[in-house]
Parts: sequence; C-alpha cells; structure tokens
Amino acid sequence: METVYHAWNVVDHARVASGAAELAIFTALLYWFFTSSRVADMLEVVGERVGGWCGRDGSLRQAVRARRRDVYAKLDADAAVRNATLYRLKEGPVVPPPQPHTRPTIGLACPRCAPHSRESWQEADGQSDTVANILDIGRQRFAGGGVVSRHLCDLAQCLQLETHDYKDVTPEVVADARFQNAIDEEARQLADGEGGYAAARRRVEARAMAVLASISSAMSNNVLRLVAWLTHKAVRRVAGAGCGTRAAVRLAAARAAGLPLVFVPLHRSHLDYILVTFTLYLTGVRPPLVAAGDNMRIPLFGWFLRGCGAFFIRRGQEGSNHNSDHIYKSALRAYILNSLSANNNLEFFIEGGRTRTGKPQLPKAGILSVILDAYLEGTISDALLVPVTVNYDKLVDGSFVREQLGVPKRMETFWSALRGIWRTLNTNHGGIRVDFNQPVSLKELVSSFDKYSHILPAGAGSGEEVSLDRRLLCAHSRSTMFGAGVSERQRLMVEAIGRHLVYDAAQSTALMCTNVTAYVLAAEMRGGGTLARLQKLVAARGALLRRAGRDLGYCGDVRAAVTRALDTLGRGLVRRGRVVRAASGVGAAIELAYYANAVVAHYAPAAVVATALESLIQSSPDSSEVSYDDLMAASLRLAEIMSHEFILCPPCQRIEDKLAEAIDELVASDVIAEVKHTDALEEQRWSRRVAAGLDDAPPPAIRYRLCHTPAAAAERRRLILTLRPLLEAYAAACRHVADAPQKTVVTATLDDMLDDFAHNRMTYGEAISTDAIRNCHRLLRQWGVIDIITEDKQRVVRLQEPYTDPTRLSEICVHVYRYNMSTPLLDDVAT
Repeated sequence: METVYHAWNVVDHARVASGAAELAIFTALLYWFFTSSRVADMLEVVGERVGGWCGRDGSLRQAVRARRRDVYAKLDADAAVRNATLYRLKEGPVVPPPQPHTRPTIGLACPRCAPHSRESWQEADGQSDTVANILDIGRQRFAGGGVVSRHLCDLAQCLQLETHDYKDVTPEVVADARFQNAIDEEARQLADGEGGYAAARRRVEARAMAVLASISSAMSNNVLRLVAWLTHKAVRRVAGAGCGTRAAVRLAAARAAGLPLVFVPLHRSHLDYILVTFTLYLTGVRPPLVAAGDNMRIPLFGWFLRGCGAFFIRRGQEGSNHNSDHIYKSALRAYILNSLSANNNLEFFIEGGRTRTGKPQLPKAGILSVILDAYLEGTISDALLVPVTVNYDKLVDGSFVREQLGVPKRMETFWSALRGIWRTLNTNHGGIRVDFNQPVSLKELVSSFDKYSHILPAGAGSGEEVSLDRRLLCAHSRSTMFGAGVSERQRLMVEAIGRHLVYDAAQSTALMCTNVTAYVLAAEMRGGGTLARLQKLVAARGALLRRAGRDLGYCGDVRAAVTRALDTLGRGLVRRGRVVRAASGVGAAIELAYYANAVVAHYAPAAVVATALESLIQSSPDSSEVSYDDLMAASLRLAEIMSHEFILCPPCQRIEDKLAEAIDELVASDVIAEVKHTDALEEQRWSRRVAAGLDDAPPPAIRYRLCHTPAAAAERRRLILTLRPLLEAYAAACRHVADAPQKTVVTATLDDMLDDFAHNRMTYGEAISTDAIRNCHRLLRQWGVIDIITEDKQRVVRLQEPYTDPTRLSEICVHVYRYNMSTPLLDDVAT
C-alpha cells in the first residue's frame, strides 16, 4: 500500500509540473502574439472587417489602432533624430569614411628583363590590391537567387563552371620522332645481345606504351566539378579564415593572347595541387595539366588527381636508374611538348618537392628546359610563365621534424592519405593565400638573357675572372632533362630563368601572421618576453615589411593577429604565461623555424652583410672601423656559402650590387655610419659604384664605424640571429665530413649536434637539420673538397686531394668557421 501511495505522489507531482510548463508555454505564446508587429497588423485587418460587418468599431480595433499609433510615433521620432544628425553633418566639416586597408602592388614582372610584360598585363587601379575569398564566389553569385540556390551555392557554382575540351595528345606522342628514335635505339641495343630486332622492338614498344600510360593525364570536366565541390567543403572546414587570392584578373587578360600559360608555383603542401587548379577553375581560367610526383599515384586519390589534370613524373634523384631511362625521358619530353602545342596550360613545381624548411628552394630546371626547347625549336611561338605562391597560416601536411632529424620519408599510401585527410579536416589551419604574379613572356626573357653580361660565358682564352654570379649558375645547372648537344649558354639560360621565377615568387609570397610572429620569437625575442612586448614587436616588424613592399596575409588589430598566430602555432611551439617564449626542445625549434623562414628569406641579404661585419669586428677587436672593400669581400664569401640556402637576387642583378644595397640599408637604419674624411670629395662618396665599373677610376676608400646605440645593437643582433642556426649546422657538417656513405656522415653530424644541444653546448635547436647538412655537402662539392658518387645504389662521400690531409681540410673549412664567431651580442641568448 505504501508503494502505491508513493507512486501516486510521483504521478501527481509530474502532473503539476507538466501543467506549470504548459501554462508557461501558453503565456509565452500570448506575449508573442500580442507584441508582434506582424500579428498586430493582422489583428487590425480582422478588427476592421469585423467592425465593418457589425457597423461599429470594436474595442479590439481601438486597441490595435492605439498600439499602431505608438509604433508610428516612435518611428517618426527616430526619423527626426536622423534628419537632425544629417543636417549637423552637412553643416559641419566633412569626415571621410574609413578607407580599406591598402596593400602593396606585388607580383609585377621584372622591369629589367620583361618591361613589355610588365606593361601588358597591368590591372586597372585598385584591382591588384583586392584580396578576394574564393569561397565566397558562389555565395555572391547566387545571393539573389532562390532558396535552393542560396543554400546550395557551392553546388550551383560548380555545376555552372565553364567546360573545356581537353584533347588526348597520346597519339601525337606515339608518332613523335624523338620517342620513336628512343625506342629504336634501345631495341637495337637489346637485339645485339639477344638477337632478333623485331622481337626486341615489340618488347620495347610494350614498355614504352606502359610508360606513356603511366605519365598521361585524364582530365575530365565532371571530375573537375566533383573535386571543386569537395574542395569547397574541405577548405571551408580546414581554413577558418578563408582562402584568399589576388591579381587573378591578370590571367583573364593574359589568356586572351592565345598563348599557353605555364604556372610555376612554389611547393609547400600536397594541397597545392588542388588549390591552384581550384582557384583557376573558379576564376574562369582553363585548368592546367599538372606535373605531380609519382609518389602521389595512390589508389583513388591518384585517380582524382589524374582527372584534375595531373600527369605523374618520376623524381630525378642522383644515383637512381631513372636518369638513364631514355624511353621515359623521351616520352615525358614528347608529352609536354605536344601538350603545349595543343595550347594546353601547364603547371609544374619548379622546386621539385615540397620545401622541408619553409624557405624557397633552388629551382629544378628539368621541365623548364623542355619548355625552352619547345620555344627554341619553334614548337610554340611563345609561352607566358606565371609564378604562383601558396602560403598557409598552419601547414596542412603537418611538420617535417622527423625528416629533418634524419628519419627516412614515408611513402604515401591509401591509408596514410585517409588518416592525413581525417586529421586535417578536424583541425583549423587558419587562412590560406593563393596568389598569381604577372605573366612573363618566355620570348622576352630569352631575348633579355643577352643583357646578363656578368653571367654570360667568356671568350676562350680571355683570361677574364669568372664572376661569383656565373660560378653559382654553373654549379647548380645539373638537370637530367637536357637533350643531347645542349650548349653551356642554354644551360645557363635555363638556370637563370628558373632562379628568376623562384626569386619573383618568393618576393611576392604573402607573409601570414604565423610567419611574422615566429620570426619575432626566433630573432627578436628569443629569450622570451611579455605578450604586450610581442604585440609591439610584431606590429613594428609588420610595418617595416609592408614598407619594404611585402604583402601581409593579415590586417586589422595586431593584438587579434598575434592571438590568432599563437593559437594556430599551438602550445607545443610557444609557451604562454606571464612570459611568452618559444618552447624548448629540438622538434619545437625546427617546426617554429619552418614558419619563421619565410621572413628569414626576406632579410637574407642584410643578414649576410651584418654577419660579415661582425666577423670582421671580432677578428680585429682593436679596430673600430671597417673598410667598404673588406666588408664587401667578406659579404661575398658568405653569400657564396649561403648560395644553396637563398637566392639573394635575381640573375639580372649582380650579387655585389645587392649587397651594396644592403650596406646602404644598414647606414640608413643607423646600424653603421660612414666615416667622414675632410680630404674626400663629396662626388667620390655618392659615385663609388659608378667608379667601380671604370678601369681607370678605382673606387674611393670608404670606411664605416659601428653605431653603439641600443637600437643599433638590437638590429645587429636580430640580423646575426637570422643566419646563425644555418652557420651552426654548416660548421658541424664541416667538422664531420669524411670518406663514408653520405647517410652515415649525415647521421653522425646529427647525433653530435643533438648531444651538444642536450648538454647546452649549442643554443639553436633549429640548426639540427638534414637539409642544411646536405646543402653544406653540396657547397664542399662545389669547392672541390669532396665528391659524391654512387656505389651499390647509395651515395658516398669521397674527400678529394689535397683535402684528404686534415690540415688542408681545416684550412678550407675555416671559411665557414669564421662566420660562426663568438660575439658579445649573443651572450644573452637563452639556452
């Protein structure tokens, strides 16, 4: 009985509670019904009609009219206030509305090499300064449409994209004379050993057709639409700050010329393949055929990439058998040439693979040499080269820490791609920028090459000293795609054009908030500081970069930008508390340096001069002055050491001239000051570069002294820290060079550096880098200290005479050690 009574109480309480809830809901409905202006209008109409039927005004109608009078009275009062305000504004001083953020005009063609291209593809005023979010194209287009088109704007936009006719060039490739000659040559070689030319040719033809099938693209309008829709959804989820682009209107004007467009992006992420095609497709430009690495030929994803225009190429690595595969090389050359002759657009990553350091890499001239061949042979009348830059607030592919620490690169698989996509879609990577430079005429670049007198081959027996600019070009032009009988002049031309494209793209890369913040933490606030100080330094650095003509991928309140940068970088890279500082540890230092290196590349010339200046000061502590000649000579030596890390200037400019500009910048920023001598003529000081080019007028003896203000010391320290981790890595690589497999040498160097960092003998965790060590080996090979050969399918380091003697090896390595000097400016760097 007690149980029944208890159950009855529970039911009774539930009934009371439900009744109270019903009463509350009913009261809320009544309140909304009688306070809604739309319901009041309805009641007025009903009341008027009922009153008309009854012949009198009811109380309901009177109540509604009273409410209506109150509403209109309030509206009239608001209108009176607005009219009075407008009258005061008209009679008072005119205050202009807030203007949008002004961005520098970037990505223009070089005025020395391509003045006609620079003038031909100029946009109207203000168009090049506009950054458009490509994710909003569909929303803006269908904003005034129906309900379905507004809510499915991405799908509607993709369904209405322009279709193109993509011709299959495989039959033309099969009939190509060079392709057939390569088949004949290999068939004859096999027939000599096995007998029977016909049987050998059938086998070679079968392999050649398989190679061609593995290369060929299968671009489809339907696949492009599907991938465009999927990219809309993925990028909206990945890039919380949107995907911006600028200057795409240049391409709309250039495509009217009827010439093939060759897009040359810098490579940061696997997403680059899709983003460039996605941006071009949405802006009305014919999507290009894309040269993709064969590591991306994985199930399902490789099919999607092939449908988007990807043709897969092998990685050209020294020591691999691909370099001697004439069938493959002839098939690839024929495919590219016939695609260009069919007026297809083309896209290839001129750096080869993705950058592991965040800095632009030296160009790989393989595909570029094929395009130049097509022009020189008359296959195409001209082509428009378009440098492209893609940058991310946070790298979509994750970090390259494992590879920098010597762990072999993992090959992409179907399941690793799925895991990477799932991880990416569940992470906010901030903003993305995809920008296009002005198209540059290949014909104009070739004709301008004759003006590069400082890199052109000297006449036989001239006795003229080879300039540093030409030595660097000769050392780096190692492409395996050059055809037989290619002259040295053509090799230098391909290398020069490639370096110019990389330099132009690097200078127009939008610097994201994570890039600037990471650089300030690494070079200006390495010991840590308050959040307010970080915000102040980031604001000052951003203003200086903008004044130097660099585009910033963020705007608005710097405090919000710094907060977003710190949130994007994460607590694994930046420790936040009362003191904000970079996280300790090798992995965090390497990953943070990746983001900072985009700014490091900008300050490389000034950092070279500042480091050379410090080496001269520390080598002669009793002297308070340095001469211009000594400073320039030391800067040129350091520029050669850093030649595998940075492209300091375009090939149309001499490195010495670029370093002279950097010296002038240090003078203008009061880091150094020119010593005034009473017996020197004013004309000699400002005309020293003109006099340097005359045989009978040597440059005057100009000297500089240090400025000892705190601001000058801070600027010198910042510039030295910009290059110091690289010099630490180069010094360690020189100490461990030996006759051994290169992998063993690199591992020994990394282990020693890790031990030094663990025992606080080395400050810079980002110096522990496989890329920097291998670049130092390339430098030593360029100097003739070592040679790198292939034995048993692995690369082996061999010391050359006379550097097998440790004493002679130390004498050449001292050129690196002298710039890794001890200086009081770095004594307070935290370990």
